[in-house]
Amino acid sequence: MKTAIVLAAFGSRNKNAMASLDHIIERVHVAYPDVPVRVAYTSKTIRGHMKKVGEAVDSVPKALEKLHADGVTHVVIQSLHLIPGTEFHELLELANEQMLAEDGFVRVEVGFPLVAGESGLEQVADIIMSIAEEGKGENDAVLFMGHGTRHDGSIYYEAMHRAFQKRDKTVHMGVMEHQKEACIDVIIDRFKDDGVKKAYLVPFLFGAGWHVARDMIGDTENSWKSRLEAENITCEPLLKGAGEYDQLVDIWLKHLDDAFKRLNRH
Repeated sequence: MKTAIVLAAFGSRNKNAMASLDHIIERVHVAYPDVPVRVAYTSKTIRGHMKKVGEAVDSVPKALEKLHADGVTHVVIQSLHLIPGTEFHELLELANEQMLAEDGFVRVEVGFPLVAGESGLEQVADIIMSIAEEGKGENDAVLFMGHGTRHDGSIYYEAMHRAFQKRDKTVHMGVMEHQKEACIDVIIDRFKDDGVKKAYLVPFLFGAGWHVARDMIGDTENSWKSRLEAENITCEPLLKGAGEYDQLVDIWLKHLDDAFKRLNRH
């Protein structure tokens, strides 16, 4: 039995986002010092950009192909996504294909993304609330920026917002794409109704990369910061991705540990 780990991240070409990935790689090496760790990007677009600048990164299938050639028999693919959306479900399909392939791996398991299931959502919400409320004034708002998805996994963004609101009405989840009910227009109307004068902007993204630099705090009139400041709402960004917080990385590592337990079941 020869085992390996593949860390499957959406990917980023932004150097600031690498802090999250470097942090979780270090934690995984400490937890599994004798297991080879490979990093793969699930975003074809990001992989294309990386290749153009001479920093090629493997896709998950390519990483698995290399591990199989090295004689690896058992693999855990750990999702570094935040919710179970398109990319996570593609990992599940890939793992199934690999398990069914002739002369393939003996076993392939997939670790859950950060938020998985109702109890997992509540646990993540508790941790994020402790981050959100640190240093916040009583009437300040905290706005998390998620990516958004066309996948049915979008319900997790809505559920996270409800979990925040249950704990503190001043904490909100918004998304950049695909969910009109959670877009910045809706949030601005909500803030105006609530009389919000200051908002902390926090990425609900794995790393604080390109989307943060452009969509959250960019100088263009369409960035969330610009939109809010146009309504006389002061903004204070917190520029850390989810992968930089040890409390959240602990959850990913628990999912990884659970996947290893499944991997070792006979």
